[in-house]
Amino acid sequence: MNNLYMKGSVAPRNRRATKQFKKGRVCTDINCEQVLSIYNDNKQCFKHAPLKTPRIRGHIRPELKK
Repeated sequence: MNNLYMKGSVAPRNRRATKQFKKGRVCTDINCEQVLSIYNDNKQCFKHAPLKTPRIRGHIRPELKK
């Protein structure tokens, strides 16, 4: 009689530990008291972080053109 269930083991679950930063960090802006997440590696909160220009596929940023 054939067995309906497969025999074997589950794939190993050895994943890398999540990166955590120091607890109780605050935004570096002078008047901001926002506590940063232990998973956030930025020094400023979202409100005070410098804006990043979005990358558009196929276009070269003007500052990189020569």
